[in-house]
Amino acid sequence: MFEHIERVPGDAILGLIEAFKKDTNPNKVDLGVGVYKDALGNTPVMRAVKEAEARLLKNEATKTYIGSHGAPEYGSAVLPMVLGAESPVLAAGRASATQSPGGTGALRLAADFISAQLPGKGIWVSDPTWPNHHGIFTAAGIELHKYPYVDAENRLDFEGMLAAVKQIPNGDVIV
Repeated sequence: MFEHIERVPGDAILGLIEAFKKDTNPNKVDLGVGVYKDALGNTPVMRAVKEAEARLLKNEATKTYIGSHGAPEYGSAVLPMVLGAESPVLAAGRASATQSPGGTGALRLAADFISAQLPGKGIWVSDPTWPNHHGIFTAAGIELHKYPYVDAENRLDFEGMLAAVKQIPNGDVIV
C-alpha cells in the first residue's frame, strides 16, 4: 500500500543533532535547535514554566474543547503584544488570533489559510530557512519563492533582503 510513497530527504538540522549525539568529543557544543541545555546536555523545565503550569492546573475549571481558535484569553493577550496596545487595527476590531500546536502547526494553518483565501498568491521564505517550510507551503499548493537572508560570510544581508522585499508583488506573503 505504501510502496509508491517517495522518501523525502532528511532534515539537515535533525541530522546534525544525531551526529552530535554520536560524537564522543568531550568539548563538543550543540549548535542545533535553539533550546537551552544545561552543562549535562539536559533541557530542564524552568521554574517559571513549572509555576505557570501549576497555576493553570490549580485554576483549571474544565477539560472541555476550547474551539478551533484556541483559548480566547490567548488571543486577547497576544494581539496587543504583537500589534501594539494602541494599534488602529486592534481598535477597529480587524485583528484575530488563532492558537496553534507549535510553530510547524502554525505554518500549516497559515499555508491552508493563504491557499484558500489568497489563491494565486506566492509565499516568500528566507534563504536559508528551515527545510520543512518548503514542504508545508508547497503541499498547500502555494508557489514558494526565496529572499536573501545572509551573505557569503553568513552575516545578515539586510540590504539584499530589503531589495528583494521591495520587489515582492502586492498580496504575496512573507515569512
